[in-house]
Amino acid sequence: MTPRPRRGFTLIELLVVISIIGVLVGLLLPAINSAREAGRRTQCQNNMRQLALALNAFAGRLNTFPAAGTFFEDNTTPASSGANSILNSALGSGTTGITPGATNTAVSNAAYSWVVSILGDLDQQDLGNNWTFHTQYYSTATADTSTTPNLIIGRAALGVLRCPDDNNYTPNEGNLSYVVNGGFSRYPFNSSPWVGLKADGDSAGGTAASALLLFDSSTGDVTAPGDLQKSGVMFLNSVYDNIFDPTHVTSAQNGRSPAWGGAKTTLAAITDGMSATLLLGENTLVGYSSGTPYSGSQETNWAAPFPNFCMFIASDDICEVIGTPQQSTGNCVGNFRSGSTYSNLTDDPQWQQANKLGTYENINYGQVLTIKGTFPFVTSGHPTGANFAFCDGHVTFLTKTIDGTVYSKIITPAGSKLPVPYKQLPVSQDSFAP
Repeated sequence: MTPRPRRGFTLIELLVVISIIGVLVGLLLPAINSAREAGRRTQCQNNMRQLALALNAFAGRLNTFPAAGTFFEDNTTPASSGANSILNSALGSGTTGITPGATNTAVSNAAYSWVVSILGDLDQQDLGNNWTFHTQYYSTATADTSTTPNLIIGRAALGVLRCPDDNNYTPNEGNLSYVVNGGFSRYPFNSSPWVGLKADGDSAGGTAASALLLFDSSTGDVTAPGDLQKSGVMFLNSVYDNIFDPTHVTSAQNGRSPAWGGAKTTLAAITDGMSATLLLGENTLVGYSSGTPYSGSQETNWAAPFPNFCMFIASDDICEVIGTPQQSTGNCVGNFRSGSTYSNLTDDPQWQQANKLGTYENINYGQVLTIKGTFPFVTSGHPTGANFAFCDGHVTFLTKTIDGTVYSKIITPAGSKLPVPYKQLPVSQDSFAP
């Protein structure tokens, strides 16, 4: 009897099939990963769009955007100017954004961030109703036992506040991936420069000792603080509160801000156009932490009002000598062209320093850092750039190589109204279109 032939594949045929499948999988994996990345980026943009709409709802009611961060003004020794206000102490000194230690007045007077102001607009009315506005954001006690302490509220994880590509987060804590546009200084009324950190623990980074002013009012070129507000959208504020400090705050002061602590942007003040002015950016080095030197060792969450945890700025290297970034020179006077030689046909080349590859303050340079609060600029979990929301609510992705002059123009809400020689020419929307 002749044996029946066996049905099946030979070893060679199996190897060929396996090889073909391997090649196909290899071809498909990049496409799958790209699709996943696109999905995460879309979710990230949707979150930003919701936040932008909530901020606009707030502005629609009050005709002004909320403060980036709010502090209780320290009236123990009445401050006479922004130079010795609670907001100035929020900047700290030396190499840290906040001087470590519980006795630091900025830490003990830290009230709340912009997120708290829009909780109701984010469909979190219950959290907003329970927030106690007369105690610090990290307070564990309330006068009314029926309300929840602020620290417990701020620890709540809210999905709309975290980008899916933000991997520098702690599960089930008060994470935050988005920050508001503070212009070119964390506190423009008495600003000091930020020197970018090259790496975690870099002793050369942080705040420099000498003051940096985007516009020097001593020359008579500008009227501070009015023109300073044209460089950003949301700022640090302070407020007198006689429940928080009944000993030193009078009833006449209660609820009011000092002259240096009430800077806010109205809708009418965005003269460059809502669709050409940034409102929100990304930052993976904000939100929840158990405490870092940049928060005075105090635990942080989305309610923390410290400038390095609630807002972003463009690089203040615009006030440095071109070619030697990240070195303090005092202020912008002398670095921009003088009024007598200013041309109304070109933008001053100093604006290019607002975002420049090769510096430690470029968009996404913060990806090399891990300590929360070390990077008051935009940094994301996306490899080539970051998402931004504009004041009109639309969201777009900008690459980390965006021209610094263009970036400076979409940071400033009224750059066209700045005095010579700082005045900015109109920006082409094609230059930042996706």
